[in-house]
Amino acid sequence: MVDHRELFEDVTGALARAGFDTAPGPSPLWIGHHPEGVVVGWTPGAEPDDPPTREARAALSDAAALVLRECGYLVAGTEAGDLLVRSAEPVTVPAEPEPVPEQWWG
Repeated sequence: MVDHRELFEDVTGALARAGFDTAPGPSPLWIGHHPEGVVVGWTPGAEPDDPPTREARAALSDAAALVLRECGYLVAGTEAGDLLVRSAEPVTVPAEPEPVPEQWWG
């Protein structure tokens, strides 16, 4: 498995700065390793109506995705309803722009 330790730490820090409870303990938020990056999700309660409810988890996921996208990460949903976070690929810009052919108007 690919080690995304730096990405894991960066995602954890970004969510903590945004006010998410990332400290170990009773928080339903969890951040885990994935072969393609980092997974962010919420542990459901024992019962369907226990906090966080399905609606609350959806709102938390949307908010976390927004925070992470604003930090420049690629964020996608998983089949399980969690967030898969990956580093954005660096954008390469050519040193010189390609020449534009001359246009003849007749």
